[in-house]
Amino acid sequence: MTILKRAPLKRARGMFLASVLAATTMSASAQPQGNEAADLFSFSAGAWILSAPEDTPMPQMDSSPLNLIDGSAATDWTGEVGEAVFVLELAERTELSRIAFDTAGLNRNQKAPNQFVVEVSESGPDSGYEQVLGGALKMAQNGQSFAFKPEDRPTARWVRLTILNNHGDDYQGFTGFHGYGRQLSQGATMPDLTGKYDGASGLGRINITDSDAGVTGCYEWQQGEFKGVVDGRVLKLQMHQRENGERLNGVFQLVPGEQKLVGLVRTEGSAHRDAYADYYSAEKQGNRANTC
Repeated sequence: MTILKRAPLKRARGMFLASVLAATTMSASAQPQGNEAADLFSFSAGAWILSAPEDTPMPQMDSSPLNLIDGSAATDWTGEVGEAVFVLELAERTELSRIAFDTAGLNRNQKAPNQFVVEVSESGPDSGYEQVLGGALKMAQNGQSFAFKPEDRPTARWVRLTILNNHGDDYQGFTGFHGYGRQLSQGATMPDLTGKYDGASGLGRINITDSDAGVTGCYEWQQGEFKGVVDGRVLKLQMHQRENGERLNGVFQLVPGEQKLVGLVRTEGSAHRDAYADYYSAEKQGNRANTC
């Protein structure tokens, strides 16, 4: 299935909605420490996975690379054994204070990564990388945290994680990759989202109106409607499907360089806190929204 990335200087447009919009649920390792900011590697913070192993497509939510940054320790990336490389683009230039991993919750503990390397770059997604961390991970343990000394904290806009091997299984996987620190810039934003979109693989026709008061719109599937805010390069939505009465929360971004919205959506309620219902996407077809 498919459904559907602005607040100037990190201030959400339509602040009247901000308190009721559900952000991604943080695992134990993702909880901030002291005055530390939230997980800056998370999808809800505007991080995007630019590249990942080809054997695990983004929309395949039972094994998607997005499960590493969805804020839930109950979902995992799973891929073929062997070297696996992930490249994250962060929303802002960031000074990192620590990096953490979750490896619990897999169907087989031996799938967990063993040796790994983390590199960072400020030059671009394909160049300028310097190694800042390397080591080994334990099986079945969340919150494996690696802190940098204050004088050695690296600065990054792009982060490259390489998994070198695992603990012996025929497949490999883990449930969370987290980064903490402070953002050194505040320039992340989104273009005006107003328009009509084709979400044929999940939502049908989608119409979005984007204004200073917030984002509103509707989609064809189950006579859905939504409202929300844009914060940096993240769109946070409350969704209501009138035909079946279901209420959902969604977090969306624009794919870098494309007119394509992608998002993670979960059903409202405490029973659904730890996992997303689905991945959605929608391609922009025009700059005028239709009525639903």
